[in-house]
Amino acid sequence: MRARFISPLKRSRASIGSQPLTFYQERFSASLLFVGVLGRSSIYSELQVVSSSMEEAKRRPRGVLDLEAQFAFFRSQHRHPVNAAAHALLAGPILFGNLLILYFLPLPSPLDPALALSLAYAAAYLAVDRRAGALAALLLLGAWAASRALAARLGFALAWKVVLATELFCWTWQFLGHGLFEKKGPTVSELPAVFLMEPFLILLQILNKLFGYEPYPGFSKNVDKKMEADLRESRELEQRKIN
Repeated sequence: MRARFISPLKRSRASIGSQPLTFYQERFSASLLFVGVLGRSSIYSELQVVSSSMEEAKRRPRGVLDLEAQFAFFRSQHRHPVNAAAHALLAGPILFGNLLILYFLPLPSPLDPALALSLAYAAAYLAVDRRAGALAALLLLGAWAASRALAARLGFALAWKVVLATELFCWTWQFLGHGLFEKKGPTVSELPAVFLMEPFLILLQILNKLFGYEPYPGFSKNVDKKMEADLRESRELEQRKIN
């Protein structure tokens, strides 16, 4: 009679004990294999993201005064006609507005921040190309003189409103050109070089298209090669992000 009233717990233990040991080893090994595959796949995905970010951070560096590399990058970022026109027409007013508002900076009389900014830009442009840089320097000094005369005529009460309206209008079109039409733009780390070199690159592009000007023979061919390399690199990075 006692054999008939075996508890369910003892029955389950007996049934488990009746299974061969290899059966449980195989199931345990399969579970470990499944967890390992999931872990490796997630780690691989994380490594892909990190690798993509590192590759983007380590993009081929461009020297600020490397005229070929800067001009190639500028052309690759302004291929859409609307974006190109927005920058060609509105980069000048942005710089002029900066010179205009700097006139009212409360500094001691001998110091002129607008003139210092103009001379800094002119020095950078002369360093990359003497002929086009000399023309850019003359234009900058003319813009400084004109902004000084206009600032004295308008006064601060009206000048800051004119500058604010101009900057808002011009910068809005800069962002629309890159975001809406070009679909890409410079990264944050590239902005200092863009702010310094873009006015000169626009002038250089105008001289190149209208008069076939080159700082030296073979300049345009070298720029075309570097621009294709920049575009190819951008496409590869975008493809990696999609994948």
